[in-house]
Amino acid sequence: MLPLPDAQTRFIDTINDGPDKLDPLLFSGTLDRIYLGLKAHANTISHARIVALEQTFPLTRQHFGEAEFNRHAREFAELESAKACDANQIGSGFADFLKENAASQLARIEWAWLESYHAADAAPMTLNELAALEQDSLINLQVAPHPSARLIAIHCPISASLSELAGQNPPAILIVRPAAEVLLLPLDNTEMAVFHVATEKSATLGNLLLVAAEHIKGTEPLGPIIKLIGAGALVVRE
Repeated sequence: MLPLPDAQTRFIDTINDGPDKLDPLLFSGTLDRIYLGLKAHANTISHARIVALEQTFPLTRQHFGEAEFNRHAREFAELESAKACDANQIGSGFADFLKENAASQLARIEWAWLESYHAADAAPMTLNELAALEQDSLINLQVAPHPSARLIAIHCPISASLSELAGQNPPAILIVRPAAEVLLLPLDNTEMAVFHVATEKSATLGNLLLVAAEHIKGTEPLGPIIKLIGAGALVVRE
């Protein structure tokens, strides 16, 4: 009898790569019955992958329609990269696989939404906290993005399937879950630049103010920062 890890590896290879990888030590019985059982098992796994994609990308499925989404999902599920993923991670490369810009962009937003939903909790920075600080402390306060924050660049009008943002074409969408609800926040170029600075090591509120001031000369630079704080997208770096 094969050791369990070896048996599992060979069984997975057989499912993924077909009968040519079959190790006769894995099964008892005639080859025709073994092949029949493996085919049924492979069909079950394939169906589970499709269902996982349907559940991960309901808006992308709506965008394409049932038949077209199913075709894309089946093609994607047969890729080696997809076969290597479990049901929770199979959607990680789906957006890159899709060719249509609007659909790929929508799938990217949906995957970021899931990542944000499952991200670690953290107390977001609040405007009330900042109001209690002296100017020097305020400028030197180190900040970072909330662990749930995900920034998605937008390259074309957003699909009608995402009804709350349908037709919009901002430079980026910020996805964040400061509390129980995941928020989708359109960002302009200045707000996107400010958020990018917040991702840098040892970023301070002063750094964010400088970038905002460079982008909106002659206008109040606090606006983009207040918007990010109000959305719960920033935390105090510890």
